[in-house]
Amino acid sequence: MNQQDIIQDIHSGLSFVREWIEKLLEDNKEQAIPVISLNFPRLQKVFASDLLEKAKVVVVTGQVPFPPLPLALSSMGLPDFAQMGNASVAGVTYKDTFFVNNLHQTESIYFHELVHVVQWERLGVDNFLLAYVAGLMQFGYQDSPLEQMAYSLQEDFDRESLPDGIIELIRQRTNAIWTDVASLIANVRELQFRY
Repeated sequence: MNQQDIIQDIHSGLSFVREWIEKLLEDNKEQAIPVISLNFPRLQKVFASDLLEKAKVVVVTGQVPFPPLPLALSSMGLPDFAQMGNASVAGVTYKDTFFVNNLHQTESIYFHELVHVVQWERLGVDNFLLAYVAGLMQFGYQDSPLEQMAYSLQEDFDRESLPDGIIELIRQRTNAIWTDVASLIANVRELQFRY
């Protein structure tokens, strides 16, 4: 199966993943805590209070919840994606809510996940998922563009060397990532109409 076929399959499966995310967020809304209430002083210096009020965290024991997307991708001939659902990661973000393992509650991890909150806000659900999966397919997890941005900025945050205007910077970089993905998707659609 080639990359265009995979992206087409992912695009057609977005409604399933979207519903899974909505159910997960609804099921956990009582446990979701606004990030601003946690009084992380460095986060409050970096991000506007309206973002910290809107963004929520759910602390979990054990694995953070992953959608069934890795299994679906694995069945499409991409076995490396199956491991994502079983990976032990510190956090994962869905829209304006992120889930963090109780053993990894650091200001640095929260910063990383807040970068993803801004990315989700910029792209919306479908475009974020398409961009994320396209990045995984092309570069793997650590070097996928949305993750690479979050990790790079997290390192700057940890060194206390973030550039000014961080939210606008995240938005600009997210727009650039989407431009690349949108071009790939347009090529897929063009190929579909040829046949």
